[in-house]
Amino acid sequence: MTELVTYIFEFITMILSFIAAFLLYYKARSSEVKIGAIFLSIGLALLGVYALSTIIYSLIGQEWAIQVFLRMGVISLIYAVLFLFYTMIILIYSSKWFKTKIFYMIGVFTLATIVSAILLFTNYIEVIDAATADTHFNPPLPFIIFALYMACMVITSTIGLFYFGILKTSGASKMRMILFFMGLILIILALISEVIGNTIENEMIFDTILFALLSGASVLFALAFLRGNK
Repeated sequence: MTELVTYIFEFITMILSFIAAFLLYYKARSSEVKIGAIFLSIGLALLGVYALSTIIYSLIGQEWAIQVFLRMGVISLIYAVLFLFYTMIILIYSSKWFKTKIFYMIGVFTLATIVSAILLFTNYIEVIDAATADTHFNPPLPFIIFALYMACMVITSTIGLFYFGILKTSGASKMRMILFFMGLILIILALISEVIGNTIENEMIFDTILFALLSGASVLFALAFLRGNK
């Protein structure tokens, strides 16, 4: 029963993420923060790819599929968080500031690419049971690097948005930031769930929580931009 609920939330996350990404990209031209809407649409699309990758290797139930699509999903998450970080920067400082700090943004992109390369080419996924997609990370160092990167990016985005955005803004812009902030909080909780799930034997319940939180985050991120369009 728990496995079925997990599949349902994986599908919900995938569908909501892709729909939100499409709507944001379509409405970007009329958005008050055009570049931010485009970056967020890319981030949500990558979040949808993560959910889709999880569904694919779970349904195939073979080791090669887990090795390929689990890596694809993890790398999609890395870049999804990167584009959420870019979106946060634009929400606080505007797209003009973003363009003036392009070398800083390229540096952050390079960091994401390095972490992705480590996870792509390192042999760290140990398949315990292919039929149930039960895996273990051995050695754990690549996963630790991934977790540290994700935590650093999301926590930095959350703190930065709160102190330099929400506390210093009012009106419609503040409401947009609050919704985005709430979405980041759900992402942090999802990361905690993922870490806990990978340290215990029965991780199915935490996978369900993970995708339930990601679904909620997708809705909040989309609302942050869609509700504020002129």
